[in-house]
Amino acid sequence: MQTHTILVTQAEYDKAADVFAAAPGLDCRPAPADEASLAALVRETGCRAVVLGVAPYRDALYNALADNAGEAGALIVRFGLGTDSINKPYAAAKGIKLVNTPVDIHTSVAELTLFLIGSLMRRIPLLNTSIRNGGFTPIRGRELCGQTALIIGGGKIGLKVCRMLHLGFGVRTLVCDSAPENAWLARAGQSREALRETFGIEAYSQELDSLLPLADLVTIHLPLTPETSNLIGSSQLARMKPGSVLVNVGRGGIVNENALYDALASGHLAGAATDVFVNEPYVPVAPDKDLRTLPNVVMTPHCGSNTFEANARMAASAIMQAKAFLGKSAATQTS
Repeated sequence: MQTHTILVTQAEYDKAADVFAAAPGLDCRPAPADEASLAALVRETGCRAVVLGVAPYRDALYNALADNAGEAGALIVRFGLGTDSINKPYAAAKGIKLVNTPVDIHTSVAELTLFLIGSLMRRIPLLNTSIRNGGFTPIRGRELCGQTALIIGGGKIGLKVCRMLHLGFGVRTLVCDSAPENAWLARAGQSREALRETFGIEAYSQELDSLLPLADLVTIHLPLTPETSNLIGSSQLARMKPGSVLVNVGRGGIVNENALYDALASGHLAGAATDVFVNEPYVPVAPDKDLRTLPNVVMTPHCGSNTFEANARMAASAIMQAKAFLGKSAATQTS
């Protein structure tokens, strides 16, 4: 049986090395994530399939894959769900197929969302820092029970967050999504009554501005698109309830980071937590508005789906799709 070489960017390989190493019929090798080095290794190994993380790729990688592929085609597997780091028009023009790993990462991301909310509400980073610095100040926090949460993005992650908040903590939830309500209900596969009872969803709207003033906490679960870029700017932040908190586990660029800094520094927002940034690794968009300097900000390094369980599921999906693609293309060539 022919063994196909698959290049997996190092960070993604390390997340599930045992799964990749044991893949039958595939020689999965760790590879550098930067485009020039990865493209060079693609050419060196002759591989036609790569597994990628969140780093952006412009052109050299696609050129190298296309040169190796010929009529058999090439495959990019995005380790995760979002594909905004891929130059999709260029890849398509080169005849490269793009897939993601559509497994359950929703649990991992939703759980991180709750941990970030709890960290803000109970001001855990400040409490931790106080003790580490020799203090013992019991900084006052807030209960989740009885609060109202606005979930921006009514997909699987957003709905899981609604369910966890409502059933676990007695939180009322509101949902904002771009789809008409009937289309959203069909996508959710739930009746309006079930969404109210089990998920605590008391209102749904496509109009973000109408919901923002009603929420004590706001969470974001959206991809980055031209429509969602800078969706939360100074105007939207000003409409949020004074003393409310914001959590972004969607994508950097959805929230205007300079406007967020101003809303936090002024005290209008009590706190913010973000797992995603305009620049990753994080570099402030404006040097004088560095979110790291604010005591009411919690930051994590784009790790929402980075759990042992989700990584194993994504690796297995990547392997399955690569084997199916390479096996199909080999059969086509020999037929």
